[in-house]
Amino acid sequence: MPRSSFPSGVYRRVSTLLPRLSRLSRGRLRDQGAATQRWVAWAESHRPDGPLVWVHGASVGELLAAAPVVRRLLRRNSELTVVATHTSSSVAAQPLLLPVVRQDYLPFDSPEDTARTLDAVRPDCVVIARGDVWPEFLHALHARRVPVAMVGAAIAPGSHKLRFPALSLYASAVRGVSWIGAVSLEDAARWQRFGAASTVVEVTGDPRHDEVLERLTNLHPTAPYRAWAGSGPVLVAGSLESGDVRPLLAAWGTIRDVEPGARMLAVPHDPSAAVIARVVREAVRCGVPVAVGSQGLAEANGPVGCAIHDGVGSLADLYALATVAYVGGGFARGKLHSVAEPAALAVPIVAGPHATDDWDGRLLHAAGGLLCAGNAMELSKVLRRWLSNPEARIRAGLAARSALTTGAADRNAAAVATLLGYGETITPS
Repeated sequence: MPRSSFPSGVYRRVSTLLPRLSRLSRGRLRDQGAATQRWVAWAESHRPDGPLVWVHGASVGELLAAAPVVRRLLRRNSELTVVATHTSSSVAAQPLLLPVVRQDYLPFDSPEDTARTLDAVRPDCVVIARGDVWPEFLHALHARRVPVAMVGAAIAPGSHKLRFPALSLYASAVRGVSWIGAVSLEDAARWQRFGAASTVVEVTGDPRHDEVLERLTNLHPTAPYRAWAGSGPVLVAGSLESGDVRPLLAAWGTIRDVEPGARMLAVPHDPSAAVIARVVREAVRCGVPVAVGSQGLAEANGPVGCAIHDGVGSLADLYALATVAYVGGGFARGKLHSVAEPAALAVPIVAGPHATDDWDGRLLHAAGGLLCAGNAMELSKVLRRWLSNPEARIRAGLAARSALTTGAADRNAAAVATLLGYGETITPS
C-alpha cells in the first residue's frame, strides 16, 4: 500500500513533528515522549496471553464515546484484555475512563516509537474513537495486518483534514481501515471523501448517546454547590473556552439585574490558574460577584452570582444542578463540547453560533432542545427566555433528551467482535 504522495523522508519528518506543533505544555510533551518506554516496560512484564484490544481517543469525550462499546465487548468475552491511549493531558489528570487494564499517552507518531510500541504490546485489534487519525500509527498497523475499527466516527464539515495538504497526508492511511461506524450519513460521506472504501463504512449512530443515557449520575461533586445554588435558577456553563468567556459573562451581568437569585456555575475546559484568573476578571468587569471553588464560596462576603469550578472530570455530574446549560466551544467552528451530557439529564442547552456545525448540535437544535446565540445580547435574550419560563424550559429539556438515540454501541461492538473473530458478520448498510 502506498504510504502517501510525499517522499518518505518528508512524510516521516512531518509525522514526527505533528504532535509537537500543537499548543501543549512541556509537561505533556515530556510525558508523551516517554510513553513508548512505559508501554514497552508494561508489555514485557504485564501483557497477558490472549487477545488484546487497543482503544485510542484523543481526549475525554472521545474515550467516553468508546466506553459503552468496550463494556459490550467485555460482556462478549471476559478474557479480553483492553488498553487505552490518548493525546490530551485532560485524560492524564483523571482516573480510568474505560474498563481497561492500562491507560497512557499514545507515543509520538514517528516510525521508531510506533514500531517499538506495537511490537511490544501486540494488539489483535485497534479501536479508534471518533477518528483521531495518526498516519504512522495506521500505516504500521496495516503493515502488521492488525484490523482497525473506528467507532462513533465523525468528521466536522470544515475539518482541515479534508483539505490539501492534510488530505494527502492522511488519506492513504485511512484507506486501510477495516471498518468505520459513522455517526451520520454526512459523516459517512466525509469518511469516503477522506479515502475510506464505501464497503467498510456503516452508519450506526453515536455510541456516546448510549454512554450518557446509561450513565448513573454521581451527586457527590454537586455537594459543595447545592447550598449556594439554593432554590433559584442555575446556569451550569460547561467546558468554557476562551471565546465563550466574555460574551457569556456580559450576558450574565444583565440577567443578574433582573434575576438577582440566579446563579452561574462556570466550568472551564482548562481550569488552569491563568484561565480561572481570566474568568474572574471578566466577572468583575461585568459586575458579577465571583468565587473560585467551594473554598472561595465559604470565604465570600455576601451573595455570589458566579462560582468557578476549579476541578476536572465531574462536569457530567455538575449538570445535575442546572436549570439551563451552556456548553462551550460554539464560538469557534468545529469546537463544540459535548451537548449530550446535559441533554441526557433533560436540561435545555444554549451554545455559541457554530454549535450546529456539530452533529449533536444540529440534532438537538432541530428537536428544539438547543438554541444558538452569537453575542452577549443574544445570549441574554435566550437565557432569559428559558430561565423565566418553566413550561418552555421543561419542554425544551425533554426534547433534548428524546433526540438522543440508543443502539449505536451494540452495532459498533458487534463490528469489532467480528474483526476479533467472535462476532456476527458485518453487513454495511
